[in-house]
Amino acid sequence: MQVTVTEVARRKQIIEAAIDVIAELGYAKTSFARIVERAGLSSTRLISYHFADKNDLMMAVLISSVGTLDELLETRLEGQTGRAEMLRAYIDVRVELLRTHAKHLRAITEVADNHRADDGSAMFAPLLTDFRVGRMERQLRQGQREGVFAEFDPAVVANTISSAIEGAARSGLPLDGYGRELADLFDRATRAAQ
Repeated sequence: MQVTVTEVARRKQIIEAAIDVIAELGYAKTSFARIVERAGLSSTRLISYHFADKNDLMMAVLISSVGTLDELLETRLEGQTGRAEMLRAYIDVRVELLRTHAKHLRAITEVADNHRADDGSAMFAPLLTDFRVGRMERQLRQGQREGVFAEFDPAVVANTISSAIEGAARSGLPLDGYGRELADLFDRATRAAQ
């Protein structure tokens, strides 16, 4: 079945409205009615037309939000070839995203932490874990294999870096320069002795 340009635009409109509502009100207070209101649509049936169910819409919210952030990360990491430089840039841009794309980060966390499968498990928790620490852990492991990083437990360090980045939003400190300071700190903590 061919999807029209209008249908693609409507899906995008619904996804963006869902991201806004989730980021503003939290997952628990997000409803199709609130999404319809935010999107300026006439009926919740329009959501049902474009998405099979709430699971489908929440997956679309995650794909859109993670995709937006990934594009920004890739742009900032472009041209970085060394593992240490990539780690620095990654930390710096993740802190910057707290300022520039807070709604996307909040939507990812809200959906991944709260959207439940029929058995009660967090349906999208693995996606959040990979977004928060999985990629970083893989980079740290590769850097250790290449001799760039010292010996440490990559899972612990990736979780520590992620927690430090997320803590920036709650710190009350200006985010300008925060990422650079974190990057300096973890650069010193992870580098192999010369």
